[in-house]
Amino acid sequence: MKLWASAPVIGLSIAALAVACSDNAGDDNKYTPPAGGGTATGGNATGGSGMTTGGTGTTGGTGTPTGGTGNPTGGTGNPTGGTGGADTAGGNGGTTVGGSGGGTGGTAPGAETKVACPANVLGHCSMGVTYPPHAGFTLALVEDFPEPLDLNADPIWTWSDGSPADGQTEFEEDNITFAGGKMIITADQKSGTNCMPKTTNAACIDGRTSFGEALDPNPSATIGKMGVASGELRTKYNNFRYGYYEVKFSAPIANPGGENTDNMSGDFLSTMFVFRTPKNVKWNEIDIELEPNHHNMIAGNAVNATGAVGYPAGNASPFVVPGPANYLIHQEHVYAFSWMPDKIEWFCDGMSIHSFAGSGSDPISTLSSKVMMNLWIFSGTAFGDGVNNKYPFKATYDYFHFYKADSEAKYPCTPTPGCLDAADKTKSAQNNPKEVNYGQ
Repeated sequence: MKLWASAPVIGLSIAALAVACSDNAGDDNKYTPPAGGGTATGGNATGGSGMTTGGTGTTGGTGTPTGGTGNPTGGTGNPTGGTGGADTAGGNGGTTVGGSGGGTGGTAPGAETKVACPANVLGHCSMGVTYPPHAGFTLALVEDFPEPLDLNADPIWTWSDGSPADGQTEFEEDNITFAGGKMIITADQKSGTNCMPKTTNAACIDGRTSFGEALDPNPSATIGKMGVASGELRTKYNNFRYGYYEVKFSAPIANPGGENTDNMSGDFLSTMFVFRTPKNVKWNEIDIELEPNHHNMIAGNAVNATGAVGYPAGNASPFVVPGPANYLIHQEHVYAFSWMPDKIEWFCDGMSIHSFAGSGSDPISTLSSKVMMNLWIFSGTAFGDGVNNKYPFKATYDYFHFYKADSEAKYPCTPTPGCLDAADKTKSAQNNPKEVNYGQ
């Protein structure tokens, strides 16, 4: 993950990218919910009037006229109408019948149903989704988030307890949630405390032991105080290498009303990237970053450094490219990069936006890595001005798909962790305290 104030803009014109990254363009695997989703309407219902011999019965009550609306995850409507009023005492039993019940709510847009993934594909797939082919790559992992992940039992995914030094963020398990076929990462105060996020590092979340920040040869690290709780989803192992990495997501709106500017939109990073742990042995990273101080641009990075602890600027190749007219980072788009031994290429909505063939100081990474997605909050003005952050705010992920390069000989391997090389599973590669250390 990079930390830098600005970078030269790659010479791609706005016109050239106008098709490359239009909202949802080229999203061949856009989810289409089943028919339904409409509001269910119950019958209008009036209770009958009481028949009278000794007195007049009251008029029956009116039944509920409308069934409930399906909730965003496909809830059901109110199943019964209202009940009519009772007759007055002494009346000869007028029958008061309420209206018929409301209909069942349809399947709301965004609701997804888990189905078995295609043969030889790992992960969690949703009904109705198709996975388009990519020449030279074969689908190997799907995460459509059709149901909440068990972050402590899933064989592929887990959470990080890290607290990156370049910022004021502590990653917490509870700040990763799932709803409506999406993953949501929330930045806010730490759960169960009165610690409110500040514009600079509030230092109100106590320092602690972290496994996600361990440096070789240690199994854990001691980290300092932080100010904001957020989250990071990551794969358990350094088990991914050459392939096509694709994610559909949107950056948060940290300052409602100022999100369409560079100077008022807040300070954070919203990401998908590959990263090898522990970083001090080999800092290998390829990423996609959405940055509020580039509210209509797309950023990325490639890093290959040895023995680094802080961001290795001399071994990094960051870029920022302009988005098309009307492109904004808080829109939902499909981003991807292909990682091959001789080239890394980045895409937005299926169109190439940048490529990198390596350099003398920053060759293309050759070692396996973990896949990570996080919302990283900063103090100061690294990616905007944190004084504008209004908490809580959320990054939303629709899916992640990985296509293995047909030329890839090893990764991802199974069964893990036994299939991994010793260097891939050092005792410094654990992710959080609930995970059993799988190192050597």
